[in-house]
Order: sequence, then structure tokens, then C-alpha cells
Amino acid sequence: MSTVETPGVTLVEVHRPSELLRHGLLAGLIAAITLALEEIVATVLLGGTMTDPFRLIASALFGPETFSQGFPLSVAVPVGAAIHLGLSLLFGVIFVFVVAFFYQLSARAPLLPLYGVLYGLALWELNILTVLHLVLPGIAQQFGLTNQIWNGIVAYAIFYGLVLGAYLAVARPGVVDDWKGG
Repeated sequence: MSTVETPGVTLVEVHRPSELLRHGLLAGLIAAITLALEEIVATVLLGGTMTDPFRLIASALFGPETFSQGFPLSVAVPVGAAIHLGLSLLFGVIFVFVVAFFYQLSARAPLLPLYGVLYGLALWELNILTVLHLVLPGIAQQFGLTNQIWNGIVAYAIFYGLVLGAYLAVARPGVVDDWKGG
């Protein structure tokens, strides 16, 4: 089957939960790695260390003491990485199922990355600006304006959401055939 869009041709979708789950996990994994790399680079460029993103994520579990020099990196890095990966996988699965729910897996290829960007912005709003401030206000203070721009808006929209949408645009899970209208 070709993924090249042809005028007058509609792509047909079939939603198999196991296939959607597999693609959601894979999309979430690819986006998790991309986002983690961006977070590390942006943090270092903003004057932090390579381990700061892991400390920040681990602080959701261990609290503000995660930022102290005495807190072991041997705990902060794997715990931060595990939380980041687990959430990224979950959010990748949710994204694929939401797109499938609205029968958009077969949408025109440029729309899928756009959906991903919007999803990434919604995650940033929900996770960082809402849930974090309500549940862990002490940790929320770690997010300054510069950090919010590069490790927030840009990171979630481009390096997470766009990657999820681009994955769907290439993989086309659930798209099974072309239907030519007469």
C-alpha cells in the first residue's frame, strides 16, 4: 500500500487495539528518547548539568532534596529516566488511541504532526502548568521562564508532540487500503 496521497482517494482505517498499543508504545519510546536528548542539551546550554533533567523528574517522587548535591545520582538518574520513559510510553499510547478514536490515522500526512504539536502543548499545559503546580508546588518553582520556554513549550511541542505525529504520518497504523470514490 502506498502512503502517497492521491486526489480522489480515501484511506480506509481499521482499529486493532493490539496494533494501536504497539504503535503507541513505539511512538512514545522514540519521542521519549528525542525529548530526553533535547532536555539534556537545552539544560546544559542554559547553564545546568546533564543530570539536572533526571533530578527534576525524580524530584516528583523524592521531593526537593533531589536537587541537593548529597542526593545520589545513582538514584536520581535511573528513577528520573524510568519516570520519563513510563510517562512517555503512556502518553504515546494515549495519543495514538485518541487519533484513532477520531478516525484521523488516515488523515493527510501534514495533519498528523500538527496534531502531535497540539497534543504536546496540551501535555505541557496539563502536566507542568496545572498538575505540577497543584500537586508539587515546591518542585514547580524549579521551572523559570527560560526553562519553561526551552524545556517546556519547545520541548513538548517539537521534540515530543511533533515526533509522535511524524511517527504516525510515516507508520500509518490501522490504515489498510485505499478507497477510490467514483
